[in-house]
Amino acid sequence: MKQYIYADGVENVSLAGGMVRLDMFHYAGRPAEGERELAREVDQQLVLPPAAFMRAYESMQRFVAELEKSGLVKRSAAAPTEASQHASASPNFE
Repeated sequence: MKQYIYADGVENVSLAGGMVRLDMFHYAGRPAEGERELAREVDQQLVLPPAAFMRAYESMQRFVAELEKSGLVKRSAAAPTEASQHASASPNFE
């Protein structure tokens, strides 16, 4: 039986114990009075060795390029360019 994991997004990415940890969240309940956004609840953590994280990151970059090419998504002006990402990239992930 396949198991599916649902998350609304990634709350945090960290490196601990030599492993990359992605804290996954889902939106919970209703927005608090006067708030526009729902509260986020971190309920799962994806833990990957750095090499596996980099393979996943590269795979996601290729997929985002396909989505942009098809017109399904558009990069915001605030998103860093690939060149600037590599210029500031950690030497641990080269």
